[in-house]
Amino acid sequence: SLTTAPELPATTLADDCYREMFHGCTSLTTAPELPATTLADDCYNGMFWNCTNLTTAPELPATTLANACYREMFHGCTSLTTAPELPATTLADDCYYEMFQGCYSLNYIKCLATDISATDCTYNWVDGVAETGTFVKEADTSWTIGISGIPEGWISKDIGTIDGTIDF
Repeated sequence: SLTTAPELPATTLADDCYREMFHGCTSLTTAPELPATTLADDCYNGMFWNCTNLTTAPELPATTLANACYREMFHGCTSLTTAPELPATTLADDCYYEMFQGCYSLNYIKCLATDISATDCTYNWVDGVAETGTFVKEADTSWTIGISGIPEGWISKDIGTIDGTIDF
């Protein structure tokens, strides 16, 4: 029955610290702010798993990721339409593993990663998202099409070419 999440002001996290914290909180509609810029292994793993009424994702300001830090974070968040901007340029092992799996309303992702070579960093991360949507990326990044890359059926746009305007 949780509808409002508590404030989570930590800026430096420890391994597993928020793991599955709100798992199954189906009445939660808005996520708390997550200001942490120093992440740890599995820190947000499954944090909002099956929060089916979550419509707003928190900003994720960290640019240096840890192993499995966002693994399954929004898995099953069926009301989520827009992913938080993902500013990290280098991904870590398992960091986005199944991150948006089962988010069938999700139709917009902006991911600034240029190094997606880490082990399973995007494994099944968009399995079960909306059939159409927009994926915004850095121009020099070579993504595959499918559930571990850019969702099939989505439009891919490079930063700087969105609607003919410069995107900052």
